[in-house]
Amino acid sequence: MNNPSTKRFTREIKAWISYDLGNSAFATTVVAAFFPIFYNQYWASNIDSVVSAQYLSWTLVISNVTLLFTAPLIGAITDISKTTKKLFISMVLISIICVALLYTLEAGSWLYALVFFGIANYFFSASNVLYDKILVQIASPDLFSKISGYGFAWGYFGGGLLFLVNALMSLYPQLFGLESQAEAIKWSFVTVSVWWSIFLIPLAITYKDKTTKVVKNNLFLSSFKNIFTTLKSISKYRNAFIFLLAFFLFIDGVHTVMALASTFALNLGLDSSSVIIALLLVQFIAFPSTLMWSYVGEKYSDKFVINFSIFIYIAIIIFTFFLTNATQFYVLAALVGFVQGGIQGSSRGLFAKLIPAEKAGEFFGIFNTFGKAGAFIGPALVGIFLVAFNNVRISLLPILILFILGLLVLYFVETDEVI
Repeated sequence: MNNPSTKRFTREIKAWISYDLGNSAFATTVVAAFFPIFYNQYWASNIDSVVSAQYLSWTLVISNVTLLFTAPLIGAITDISKTTKKLFISMVLISIICVALLYTLEAGSWLYALVFFGIANYFFSASNVLYDKILVQIASPDLFSKISGYGFAWGYFGGGLLFLVNALMSLYPQLFGLESQAEAIKWSFVTVSVWWSIFLIPLAITYKDKTTKVVKNNLFLSSFKNIFTTLKSISKYRNAFIFLLAFFLFIDGVHTVMALASTFALNLGLDSSSVIIALLLVQFIAFPSTLMWSYVGEKYSDKFVINFSIFIYIAIIIFTFFLTNATQFYVLAALVGFVQGGIQGSSRGLFAKLIPAEKAGEFFGIFNTFGKAGAFIGPALVGIFLVAFNNVRISLLPILILFILGLLVLYFVETDEVI
C-alpha cells in the first residue's frame, strides 16, 4: 500500500531524489563519456581497434541481456520478501567498487576493464529496478510524477556537475595536481565512486522496506509463479501493458539518440570537444527543464508531457537530416536536454500510477526489461540501415519510425484509469 497522500516531501522522498544526484554520475562520466574513450585509447591500445570495439559491444550486450532475464525476477522476489533495501544497497555497492577498481588498471588491461565495467553496468541497471519500486512505497500516487521528475532533474544536475569537474581534470590535469590526462581520467572513476557513495547514504539511512506480503519458503519458485500469473492476466492490467508497448517503442528511440549522437557527430566531421560541449548542454538544460515538466505533468497530465516530447524528438530527427556544423549540433543537444528528462520522468510516474502497489517490484522489473530491450534493438536497426544504404542520415529512419509508432500506441492508454 502507498502512504497517505501528502503534498510535502518526507525525509524518505528527499533522500530518494538526492540519490539520483549520485548514481547519474555513473551514467554520465563513466558510460557516456570516459570509459569508451579511455578503453580505446589506454586499456585496449595493444589490440586492433575494430576488435576492441567488438569486445566492448559484446560486454554491453551480455550485461543488458542478463538484465532482461533477471530484472522481473529481482522485482518479484522483493515483492514477497523484505529484501528490497538489502538487495538495493548490495547492488549499488558492487557497482561502486567495480568503478573504483578501474583506477588500479594499467595500460593494456582491457579484459579486466571490460569485466569491471560489465559488472558495474549490470548492477547499476538492476539496482534501478528497486530504486523505481521504492518510489511506489514512499509516496502517494498523486506525487509519483512530481517526485519522479525531480529525481531525473537533480540527476542531470549532479551527473553534469561532476562530469564538468572530470572534464576539466582531463583537460587541465596540472591544475588538479595530476601528471597526465590518463591519471586524471583514472581519478575521475574514483570521484564517481565517492560521489555515488555520498548520495547513497541518506537513502540507506531513511528508507524502511514496506513490503507486507512475505513468503518464507520457496522464494524463487513463488516469484516465478507470480510473474507468470501476471503475464497471464494481462487484461486485468490492460493500461499498464499497452503503455509498456508504447514505452518500448518511444524509449527505444530515446536510447538510440543518446547512444549514437556522439558517433553521428564524429562521422559528420565534428571534433570530440564539440561532443563534450553538447553533452554538458544536455545535462544542464535538462535540469531546469525536467523540473518544469514535472510541474506540467502534475498540473495537467503525464501523457501530455510524453506526447509533446515525442513530437520534439521527431522534429530533432528530421532536423538531423540537414545537420552540417557544430552550432546546429548544439541546438539539437539543447532540444534533447529540453525534453529528455520530461519523457523519462513522466514515463516512470505514469507507469507507477497504472500498476498495483503490491506488485511494484515485479512491474518495474518488467518496465526496466522493456527499457533495456530498446537499448540495443534501436542501434541494431540503425546498423542494418547503415549497412544497407551506406548513408548515416538514412540510417536515422528507424528512429523516426519508432517514435511515430510509440505515439500511436500511447493514444490507446487510458490515463484516467488508475489502479
